[in-house]
Amino acid sequence: MQNPIYCSQSAFELFVSQIGQLETDAGICNAVTAIAMHFDRGVSPQVVALELDDIANQVCNRVVSGSSRALTAHLHQVLFEELGFRGNTKNFFDPKNSFLPYVLERKCGIPITLALVYKLVAGRCGLDVVGLNTPGHFLVRLNLENERMIVDCFCGGELLSAHEVSSRAMMMTGCQELADSAVIEVATHRQWVTRILANLIHAFSLENRPMDIAAVSELHDVLKVAY
Repeated sequence: MQNPIYCSQSAFELFVSQIGQLETDAGICNAVTAIAMHFDRGVSPQVVALELDDIANQVCNRVVSGSSRALTAHLHQVLFEELGFRGNTKNFFDPKNSFLPYVLERKCGIPITLALVYKLVAGRCGLDVVGLNTPGHFLVRLNLENERMIVDCFCGGELLSAHEVSSRAMMMTGCQELADSAVIEVATHRQWVTRILANLIHAFSLENRPMDIAAVSELHDVLKVAY
């Protein structure tokens, strides 16, 4: 693997080191944290992991039975009501909305990074969560014993039906016919990270930041080649 030209060496090396385990929670967490490391040398993957551990502990310590439904209720209580994770509606295209450490610090972001916080905390609690590669608005699906719940983390943990997801996707894309299966397709972690990188490239394009576009593009190219 060639050394980066634009991306910082430490961020690049961490990102590359996670590609082989990207489909694990630790792998995607470290890879997305590596993206932020290029822009803030003070970012620490260990600190990010500890912050996620702390939130998960707040959830798990409230549940004696270990019931997945009880865990889910407390997960939403802690994330959305007590900590106040929410969508950044005032400055949606702020690049920091794509940086996991900043989302954890500021408790706001865009759908895809808020969804990642949800997944990483839920996974630590023993819950099964996958990302949904929904056009225009990333979602997650929580798989319980006898039920699947689609969650919009940008809207405070709102629960949606597949039909509601399809209707929203048609409004956002302008496409009048979208099959439910097309809008609730499970996203691989590779697709998840690729979409975060694409969001950043778009945000930097709006701000005319060619050097930052080049740095993020190097990570995007590494991911594309690896697969």
